[in-house]
Amino acid sequence: MDNVQALAYLHAWQRGGTAMPEGYDVHLRSRGRTPTLLRLQMLVEYTPHLTFVHEKAHVGNPLNEAADSLAKLGLRCVRGQVSTTELPRLVPLWASGALAEYRRAAA
Repeated sequence: MDNVQALAYLHAWQRGGTAMPEGYDVHLRSRGRTPTLLRLQMLVEYTPHLTFVHEKAHVGNPLNEAADSLAKLGLRCVRGQVSTTELPRLVPLWASGALAEYRRAAA
């Protein structure tokens, strides 16, 4: 989900909406915990003074690019395109590469 889609959900939740992203499981988690987006939806709905704005992407920022890549990897995993058994190997590789790029850019 990109920033604009997330913003649309936040604004809808402020108006009392309850829609969630396609495929998001709203059932209770282990030990009866409420799913994260349901907690966020309730917080947004019942905190009327919150303001949400669209923030342009920080294209080219190595850490932002890494976050985007990891989010896409998570989505591929949820969709069954990447095995969950591959995550422990892939995530550290992607994160360390992004950190190295960030350090090069900062130097």
